Amino acid sequence: MLPTDHLAQADRHPAVIDTPLGTVDFSVTLGSDALPAEPNAVWRLANGSCLHRWRHRTATVDLLIGSIDVQPWDGGVRVPMWAGIWQVQARDGLSGLVVSAELTNVPADAYGGPDPGECLAAVSVENEHFMVSIGGPDSELLAMHAADGRLMPASWAHLLPTGEDKTTTEYGVRYTDPIRIAWHLPGLATAEVARLCLATAWCPRDDDRPAAWFAVDIPLDTAYHHLTADPT
Repeated sequence: MLPTDHLAQADRHPAVIDTPLGTVDFSVTLGSDALPAEPNAVWRLANGSCLHRWRHRTATVDLLIGSIDVQPWDGGVRVPMWAGIWQVQARDGLSGLVVSAELTNVPADAYGGPDPGECLAAVSVENEHFMVSIGGPDSELLAMHAADGRLMPASWAHLLPTGEDKTTTEYGVRYTDPIRIAWHLPGLATAEVARLCLATAWCPRDDDRPAAWFAVDIPLDTAYHHLTADPT
């Protein structure tokens, strides 16, 4: 994903995001093997973003993650936002992969669940004070990315669901109680690469302006630009 020769090595630690309503935990499964929470190596960029890397016998998995500053959809006050770009590069044939995000340690007074939109797979949780959203591409957008062949293998285009009934296929987005969202993706041939952008944002609770929900609908290229930008 990034050359690491000029990056500062950092202490290894799990990639998590602390929000006002809990902690976002990530997990990745390659075939039948779940990756450990702690990566094999971590590097820190000058702007504060971190590159986490897992080395598995079937693939190298990178996560570029950090806090980013993006203008809100309506030009209003910026909201706290984190973006993470996952890259999985197969070293050998990989039968399938699952990338998931889950909000844990949710306060007793908070509630939420699936909160999808046009081309957006998302979950949201809120209480009287805050709203937190986690989002990424939905199944239809995944198929579009595959058809384009830039972020995902073109061979995935006919495997990912695009119709109304997305629950009868093996691949696509799945929601699980309480606040978990998972992207079930097809396998990769040797040297093939898949990239997936996930985002988390939060804001004061305001039914008329769900700024956090709009914020997580961010293209991968935009997130990458902000995650790798030189500090100002």
